[in-house]
Amino acid sequence: MTGAELTWEVLSQLGTKVVFGVPGGAILPLVDALATRVDNPIDFIVSRHESASIHAGNGYARVTAKPAVVLATSGPGGTNVITGLVTAMTDSVPVVLIIGQVPTTLIGTDAFQEADLFNMTMPAVKHSWRITDPAEVADVFLQAYETAATGRPGPVVVEFPKNIQFMECPPWEGLPEKHPEEDTQEEKPIVWSRIKSYLRSAKKPLLYVGGGVVSSNTQDYVMQFAEIYDCPVAHTLMGIGVCPSSHPRSLGMLGMHGTWYANNAMQNADLVIALGARFDDRVTGKLDQFAPNARIIHVDVDAAELSKLVRPHVAIHKDLRQAFPKLLKMVPRMSHKEWWATIHDWQAKHPLRIPAAPEGTVATAAVMRVINNHLNPDDVVVTEVGQHQMWAALFVKREKPRTFLSSGGAGTMGYGFPAALGARFGIGERRVVLLAGDGSFQMNLQEMGTVAQYQIPLWIIVLNNGGHGMVRQWQDLFHGQRRIGVDLLNPDFVRLAESFGIRGFSVNSQEALDEALHIMESINAPVLLEVMVPKDEHVFPMVPAGQPLSTVLEG
Repeated sequence: MTGAELTWEVLSQLGTKVVFGVPGGAILPLVDALATRVDNPIDFIVSRHESASIHAGNGYARVTAKPAVVLATSGPGGTNVITGLVTAMTDSVPVVLIIGQVPTTLIGTDAFQEADLFNMTMPAVKHSWRITDPAEVADVFLQAYETAATGRPGPVVVEFPKNIQFMECPPWEGLPEKHPEEDTQEEKPIVWSRIKSYLRSAKKPLLYVGGGVVSSNTQDYVMQFAEIYDCPVAHTLMGIGVCPSSHPRSLGMLGMHGTWYANNAMQNADLVIALGARFDDRVTGKLDQFAPNARIIHVDVDAAELSKLVRPHVAIHKDLRQAFPKLLKMVPRMSHKEWWATIHDWQAKHPLRIPAAPEGTVATAAVMRVINNHLNPDDVVVTEVGQHQMWAALFVKREKPRTFLSSGGAGTMGYGFPAALGARFGIGERRVVLLAGDGSFQMNLQEMGTVAQYQIPLWIIVLNNGGHGMVRQWQDLFHGQRRIGVDLLNPDFVRLAESFGIRGFSVNSQEALDEALHIMESINAPVLLEVMVPKDEHVFPMVPAGQPLSTVLEG
């Protein structure tokens, strides 16, 4: 087989069924090899822009828990995906990105569409490879797939010169035998003894869970722990769905736009058990006043995250799948009635509120409440980035992991639309709902063409406030209400959808919203719904940047 043919044989045997990308000269041998596959065909989904291709792969990987494969050509094709690599890296999403490169004989000559993508992408990925010998092809792609998926998941890059794609490779013997991963790291007995002591003495414990629980599929262990130990659970944006939103132990999201009671639980806790979470600044607020009364136990698969921002009293560098069996053996069965009484009092006094909205608009929080009534537990909700993202995290109820996708660490506008279409290829017949602000939506608006071409049955819900709402909110609150660069001249989103053959609706009341969603439930095709929301609306609760979590503005 040629290098291109062997690439797809390896990736097919590893489980690849769909590839996202944009064709180009330096990657054409790989694209052509896809066209000639008869056994185990792989679908090639052509995006309108490379940035959308990698976000689509991100969405696919997050719902399937498997590495996604993305193609980009050399030069500008490769540079266009760097933002997507940063997005995947910060959120620990496994993506195998194959970037074409000029022939090895031309590397370093400033050839047409040549760029040093191997070095450009290196800071944004777990690992990079440049294939320079056809004998390396099989091993490189096996390593790339394994690296993306294991440990703390993340993106990897394989730079593939065009001439190597054409060359004949040595015979390949197939996938090597896979051995179960062994836990070779054993903490000292004093570590577990200290944890046991902390668990027994705590009166106000809190489980703080992040995306690492989702990546490791250990949500059932989390809930077992919470039940035995009788403690509340607060989650990050990436941890939505670990503890079902309807569960009485759920405090919801904590951090800058977290619930009042989740943030104050963190500030008053005497024990914080952090699982697969990285103490991001959007969660901690002012670091030297974060969880001031708590002993902290931190478990994470990435050693670099331990003590990076918050120094825990006990740090365990371990995959949660390996750590939980030991944790569950030692967790004592407890009752924390006084702590729960305090939390329930906070919840009663500081509930999430839906503000009033001017005539002809619907409060965004109310939009989320109405959408809830039309969601199934298995539906996947994907957001863009901005105010609507925070309202969705607070008000949209998710009962399972991998049913809420959003750009967390990078906050990448333009992520949600392509991620939603990518997710749709990974979940079969389940519904995917995109929640997008008008500003973020236009960052990858061209993917309307991709959705129309493949007739991807998405619900595209555009919350139109005429601009960049989150930036406007910061200008109002922290920059003397001096608004600049935030108002947008938007297209007619409904007519735009119709120009692609996609049905569209526009509503400006809760009643019309509910009616439109009922109609959409009967449409097995892409559909766009524009909802007019208030221009001057601010999302609360909010902890001002750099302030402690106890400084919660409720609006």
